[in-house]
Amino acid sequence: MNEHLPIYDVIPQVKKQLLHNNEAILQAAPGAGKTTVVPLALLQEPWLENRLIVMLEPRRIASKTAAKRLAEQLGEPLGETVGYQIRQEGKKSQRTQLLVVTEGILTRMLQDDPSLEDVGLIIFDEFHERNLQSDLAFAFAQQCRQLFRDEDPLKLLIMSATLDTTLLEQHLKCQSIVSEGRQFPVEIKYSNQSLKHYEIPSVVSKTVLRALIEEPGSILVFLPGQGEIRRVESELLNARTTERYLDDVDVLPLYGNLSMAEQEKVIAPAKEGKRKIVLATSVAQTSLTIEGIRVVIDSGLSREARLDANTATTRLHTRRVTKAESTQRLGRAGRTQAGVCYRWWSQEQQNQLSEQAQPQIELEDLTDVVLMLALWGCENKSELNWITPPPDGHWRQAQSLLFELGVLSSPHTLSLTPSGNNISKLNAPVRLAVMMNHSGATKPRDITQLCALIHEGDPFPSHSGNNSDIQHRLTWLSDGKAQAKRYLYTAQSWEKRLSALKIKAAKEQSNLMDSECSLGLMLSYGFPDRIAQKVRQQGEETLYKLSNGRTATLSSLDPLSRCEHIVVLDLGGAANRNSDRIFLASEIDINSLLLHRPNLLIKKEVAEWDKKTQRLIGEKQIWINKLCISSTPRNDLSQSMINQAFCDFVRTEGLNALPWDDSSRALLARLRFIQSSAMQEAGNAVSNDLKTLADSLPDVSDNGLIQSLDDWLSPFLTGVTSQAKLNKLDLKQIINAYLPWPIQTQLGNIVPERIKVASGSSYSVDYSSGEPVLSVKLQEMFGETSSPKVLGIPVKIELLSPARRPLAVTKDLTFFWQDVYPEVRKEMRGRYPKHPWPEDPLTATATSKTNRALQR
Repeated sequence: MNEHLPIYDVIPQVKKQLLHNNEAILQAAPGAGKTTVVPLALLQEPWLENRLIVMLEPRRIASKTAAKRLAEQLGEPLGETVGYQIRQEGKKSQRTQLLVVTEGILTRMLQDDPSLEDVGLIIFDEFHERNLQSDLAFAFAQQCRQLFRDEDPLKLLIMSATLDTTLLEQHLKCQSIVSEGRQFPVEIKYSNQSLKHYEIPSVVSKTVLRALIEEPGSILVFLPGQGEIRRVESELLNARTTERYLDDVDVLPLYGNLSMAEQEKVIAPAKEGKRKIVLATSVAQTSLTIEGIRVVIDSGLSREARLDANTATTRLHTRRVTKAESTQRLGRAGRTQAGVCYRWWSQEQQNQLSEQAQPQIELEDLTDVVLMLALWGCENKSELNWITPPPDGHWRQAQSLLFELGVLSSPHTLSLTPSGNNISKLNAPVRLAVMMNHSGATKPRDITQLCALIHEGDPFPSHSGNNSDIQHRLTWLSDGKAQAKRYLYTAQSWEKRLSALKIKAAKEQSNLMDSECSLGLMLSYGFPDRIAQKVRQQGEETLYKLSNGRTATLSSLDPLSRCEHIVVLDLGGAANRNSDRIFLASEIDINSLLLHRPNLLIKKEVAEWDKKTQRLIGEKQIWINKLCISSTPRNDLSQSMINQAFCDFVRTEGLNALPWDDSSRALLARLRFIQSSAMQEAGNAVSNDLKTLADSLPDVSDNGLIQSLDDWLSPFLTGVTSQAKLNKLDLKQIINAYLPWPIQTQLGNIVPERIKVASGSSYSVDYSSGEPVLSVKLQEMFGETSSPKVLGIPVKIELLSPARRPLAVTKDLTFFWQDVYPEVRKEMRGRYPKHPWPEDPLTATATSKTNRALQR
């Protein structure tokens, strides 16, 4: 045991905190020794009273490796004082005092025994990662203590190198204990340029070759994902043909989908006389100590799963690392000796990085979390004391999907159905458990192997092939190749539980064993939101529409692209792209689906306006969620369907879709003038009559008319099924009928259509500009000194020449005659000598006649 590790300086504080309190927060730099020192230092604490310490690690390889190192320090084999339990594997005994587990194991322990009477302390290591299961386990542990361990509290210790301590201190109401310093220094070499994504293979591989020459020791390279790892690996292997020093270097990938055996090979020491280059995702960011690593090359990019709550589809998003993540990555270089870190960004950019990544609970699919809460007995999510509450949108989406899958009795509650209770016993992801539960007479081995293929990831190494059919993978699995071992192991663990469930169902004569399912039908139980229908072929791709409303493409060279209907199991893409890419799918017979899954089907009778034929067309349709899988014409449209379809058309296209003419537009303008006048006068002493008048009118604004189409337009749509019949609508009559009866009879007096002028003629008033405007020849207004008024508002007079061209616009005729008219007279009398232009217009007789006509 290395007693020079920095963590030893704070062990007394940790012990004191846990002796007098039930919570502790420990922050220690990478390489300080918290994972391998703290748990052993607490084993003999008196408050434990021979109960178990459970330490949570974020990954299987990290859990197993940490347990091995802890046992080695005690000089014991695994399974004695120190044990571990991960999915499908574990070593422990009655003598085990420290059990290292993954998050999923801890939540299952809490579900099986909420009191955890045999556990004295839970250590949440690397808590900064804020994994879904980690947050959930922490919330469960707090409620477990509150409900069952009041007299003998369960103690909680949170550990990490890069914690958001402020948030946790507020949540737990305790101060953090901080271990300063690291065991070995790390030199940082910044780049003065950012690394663009397409540059990763060439730039990173060149940096690796440079580091091999400049620095001794093995190298750990952080890349965003498997695709980049494969491309950099290819560049380095190609470099071996010219760079002979690479003959003594092993290039090893490290990412989550590798088997345990492959991951253990990566973290083992390099062979004698050899160095190694580890190309890793963020899986190597924390917990793991990879023997011999002295150099870290950081691309500065990370890839995380994000849920599109609208389509229940998880997509991978590439982003810049945070300050906390860059610190974790740098720390990999200084764990066993002084090291070097090459960062592909500048010091200035480092200062601009975000402090922490978002917790997974804010980003990822919450379906399994919602199921766990339902099993826990919660009625709503607020019953748990979350560090970060689950987002409402993601929560509602998860509840909706669980209801669609038949797990919850309602999309608004956490009440499990009988099927939901069966599903929870399978300890499998929800979609896969639903498939197993509905597998009918299908052999448990067949369905569990199918589910294992989906769960463990595509066994074929890339998403670039032209065969996405899962049947192809099932054939590979049945051949029993060595690479299939982990798939078969997962399938076997589920097979035992499913067999027991089917035996129980048979005894109870439940409908679990109805009949054998086809592959596509079986998959539809777990992925009802991803049933897809071919839309068209576009170039080298075939476009499908999914029942969740999203579109996705298959290579047209893929044999599945010939299928009209498929079930999509794995797809990816960006939320800002129109279509995703399908990676794994299966054909489904649509007739079999119609026969066996009637609960998925939504039958509709619809009518809609066809712009091309300018007619209403009707159809009988069958939908699965947002996907129409069948439609047949219907000619016998009911009046309610006509009304609905036509109103929907107008809502989409706007009021201009209707046959307005001058008289109907003029009526609308008069009504809108009443309402706008009342609004403009609202701050003044508006007359009670005007306010009462405006309040009695319906809302005739564009938006108001759109919102009330059913009230004013629908009664006049009888038999309107074509553009020709639409054009016959009298919109002036229709709008007038929409008005209260007193307004209909008095409107002409309130806002007149026409006004009589001094000459005796009458002219229409234009209200379209929002105020009344009267256009009249200048000579017809002789003798008038004031404008007429509508609703107490002066009418704007547009004075016209004898040729009816505008000469002036005014609301003050007295001012016009005195100040403006002399100049107009001077200019116009020579142009229009046949018309009167008296020197004194106020005493002249208003007329529409010429001089000659006046002399007769």
